[in-house]
Amino acid sequence: MQTHSKFVARRQIIQLPCSMLILASVGCMAPWLSKPDPHSPEAKQARRDEIKKTLKSEERPRLISDIATSRLVTLSRIENLGLVTQLPGTGGVVNASDQREKMLDVMRRHNVAQPNKVLDGNDTAMVVVFVDLPPAARKDTLHNVGVIKSTHAEATSLRGGWLMRTELSAKSVLEGKLRQGFDFAAAEGPIVTEAQWTGKTDPSASLNGMIIGGAKLFKERPLGIAFTEEFADAVTQAAVLPAINDRFTVFDGQKKDGIATPMKDSYVELKIPQRYEKDPFHFVNVVLSLGFAESAAHRSERMELCKQQLLEPTTVRNAAWQLEAIGKEAIPILVDVLTHSDPEVRFYAAHALAYLNDTRCVPVLKNLAPQQSAFRAMCLTALATVDHHEADSALLELLHAADAETRYGAMLALRSRDADNPLVTGIPVGKVGSILHIPSNAPPLVAISLEHHPEMVIFGETPVLTLPPYMYINPRIVLKRDTRGVITISHFAPNEEDRVTQCKPDLPSLLVAISNVGGTYGDWVSFVRECGENGYMTETVAMNPVPSAGRVFDRITKQSVASRAEPGEALPESTYHASKKTDDEKKIASWYNPFTWRN
Repeated sequence: MQTHSKFVARRQIIQLPCSMLILASVGCMAPWLSKPDPHSPEAKQARRDEIKKTLKSEERPRLISDIATSRLVTLSRIENLGLVTQLPGTGGVVNASDQREKMLDVMRRHNVAQPNKVLDGNDTAMVVVFVDLPPAARKDTLHNVGVIKSTHAEATSLRGGWLMRTELSAKSVLEGKLRQGFDFAAAEGPIVTEAQWTGKTDPSASLNGMIIGGAKLFKERPLGIAFTEEFADAVTQAAVLPAINDRFTVFDGQKKDGIATPMKDSYVELKIPQRYEKDPFHFVNVVLSLGFAESAAHRSERMELCKQQLLEPTTVRNAAWQLEAIGKEAIPILVDVLTHSDPEVRFYAAHALAYLNDTRCVPVLKNLAPQQSAFRAMCLTALATVDHHEADSALLELLHAADAETRYGAMLALRSRDADNPLVTGIPVGKVGSILHIPSNAPPLVAISLEHHPEMVIFGETPVLTLPPYMYINPRIVLKRDTRGVITISHFAPNEEDRVTQCKPDLPSLLVAISNVGGTYGDWVSFVRECGENGYMTETVAMNPVPSAGRVFDRITKQSVASRAEPGEALPESTYHASKKTDDEKKIASWYNPFTWRN
């Protein structure tokens, strides 16, 4: 027993140094086995030294686009549940659900009496309300509101309904739960259903629609650039921000200041100069095309390269962006290609010159707008930015263009230049909408607005309609024509006094009469559309003929393609597309719309 105890004790003594050896070995190896902390002061300094070395090397990045990308240049949705009222018996019960309880809670907070009864009434409907905000949307601007019947509601139609004031906010998923952010806007107003502007008879077309210009923003939506992970550091910002702020400034009411503000190492927020407010997509790409920490020799060398790249359709856009970013020094190079045989080359040179406020771009943009639909939207936007009477004269000429888009777009561009211009200021008709009459020697046209604000625009002579003896404007409003041609419009509704008015058969008089008996802008839209479809008026009717972005230009035929590319759609190699980010990327359509000036 004693011998065994001594053996055990001896074995423990022998093992002790081995254990200590193992522990010592592990302790020595621990720093080698573990990953270095990238946030340690040493690691941060080493990374910063590496960035400094790269930015000073001969092979260093020359353009901001080499180390940064744009941020917040896509649509951003804000949404909420809402309540539609004033429906003519087409509302209905809302089934038990989380959405119902949320809506009831909102109604109680607004002191609505008998909220359950109101919510389930046949004159109300619960809906989902949303706005897709464009890039750099500005405070107090108006935006269209989308409205869709909730899947928990039993309503049969939203026609004639009024959306009660609804606050809209961005939503995100955090830790598996849906989170609601701060309110971005408030939406309210009369609904125009899809059925009213399209004529679709599918029941779903009456269960979704829009409120034209029905949301007002509480605050701006920012725009910015983000540095790649490799260059996200204050050292990079110190090299890049002077180039941005020396080239672009904004006036805050007291002084001029640079547009770039660092928010964190990886992100810089940009304020948009007034000249570029009409097209934030274009602006951010010009910023990314700036050279930085560049010597005069390197700048001259780059300008010479851009001069060559201007002549090639596949490189002209990036070259024009770089030259525009350089500024006045580059104007002669851009002017030299304004007479080039390729319309794509002419367009990009003229487009850049417009933002440099050089009037030599005006004739080129004016000629391209009606000829090339792929460039039309950007041509009109560019003309709207030029501070010179020549741009006004060009837009006035385009009011007589043959196609509806160019005429209507020219009107919008003129309005964006001067909101008080009497030529493009409509006459309000009650609270329904406005009527604008523009003299034009082109074929007569009636354009129906579905964006920004409700408006009927008549180009040319006042349309006189040949109407049938009876016609329903909506289920409660009926039109009757007597043998003398006098039009009587009557409104009949339960528990309401009848409303009756008479008018002449010309379009403005009919629209005013519909408004006087309680009609809505949606009634105007459906009435004018039906008159055009049924031949009651000979004038062309154009539904919201805003020049459309997203069209393509075939570089082989040198013609714009009639179809519009949808986001994510693959495009042929010979195709130009305005929203393709760079010529090196895969050719797919993406979102791009320069018409933010409609706000």
